Amino acid sequence: MASPARWLCLGLLLALCPVSPASAQWPSEVAPGARVQVRLPEAEFQSSGRRGHLIRGRVARLAQDSLYLAVTDSVGPLAIPRGLIQRLDISRGRPSRTTSAVIQGLRLGLVVALLAGLVNDDDSGHSFGEAALIGGGVGFAFGAVLGALRPEERWRRVRVGVTVPASF
Repeated sequence: MASPARWLCLGLLLALCPVSPASAQWPSEVAPGARVQVRLPEAEFQSSGRRGHLIRGRVARLAQDSLYLAVTDSVGPLAIPRGLIQRLDISRGRPSRTTSAVIQGLRLGLVVALLAGLVNDDDSGHSFGEAALIGGGVGFAFGAVLGALRPEERWRRVRVGVTVPASF
């Protein structure tokens, strides 16, 4: 049986050793051929919209410290240093036109129903519920047409650990 002094020495030795996570590992979902979107910082802030550059493309290859992204209309893969990546999302594809129509119809229908109910005045002759029902129907129809014509791509966030090199 090991003495307590040996355990104490082993514990102190492990506590003093610099430990850094494996930085060569990318999440398993991020593989060559996967469609991703990357948010990068910008040197000069724009006056409107979200800050940062959003770049979409396919992963050409992965290196320990860089992601090589094949972007449409580019000469070659774009090297993106791992330390600059603010956010990384992977595409889950586009839903079918029917599914997209139902989802977008429900979203827009709910918003228009609420707005129609709140904007409804007493002079129109409709109650809150009637106005919301009419607005919801119109919003659902309009949203369903938009969703069927342009299905939205679905994205899922992927955590990319950025490691700081251990100093000796």
